[in-house]
Amino acid sequence: MLKQFKNAVRLLVLLATVTGPVLAATPVSGAAARGQLSEAIQILHSGQATNPAKAINALQRIARQGDQQARAEAMLWLGRAYRDGLAGTAKDVGMAFDYFQQAAGREGLNPEAQYELGRAYLNGEGTDRNLIAAYMWTELSLQTPSKISASAEAQKARLVALLNKVQLEKARQLVDQLATLYLQ
Repeated sequence: MLKQFKNAVRLLVLLATVTGPVLAATPVSGAAARGQLSEAIQILHSGQATNPAKAINALQRIARQGDQQARAEAMLWLGRAYRDGLAGTAKDVGMAFDYFQQAAGREGLNPEAQYELGRAYLNGEGTDRNLIAAYMWTELSLQTPSKISASAEAQKARLVALLNKVQLEKARQLVDQLATLYLQ
């Protein structure tokens, strides 16, 4: 019951974040979005808890108003911030999972977020453990080369060892279906 309540609250917070009032009068895009995104990521990487709210607010604004690539990158970093408690951000693996899901799917198509979503399913972080879903998202992350490709290959190898033959075949079918029906 408590888990259901927490999930409902996370969903409401996520909906309020996505549909809430717009903080800036003009959309954040192009060079401005990249600059704000870089600054927010730098704050999160610094490990200093001096102003995580500034980084989170900037990322949330870009996640709402940036172009597709900037939105996906912002949602990826919001997920990482909430999962890892970066720069003093309160840890919330459920919210992290929601951000990874948005950035990984049709809305963002971000391969790093797809990898992180696979990792979340593998470890049961913010969701139930689901090895088939973990394989599916990890494999999808490998379809677009990125800086996490080596980590994704290692995660995929681990998943292949954990899945039985039937599960692996089902996971591969789902990858094909998802790639052709949903992500294009």
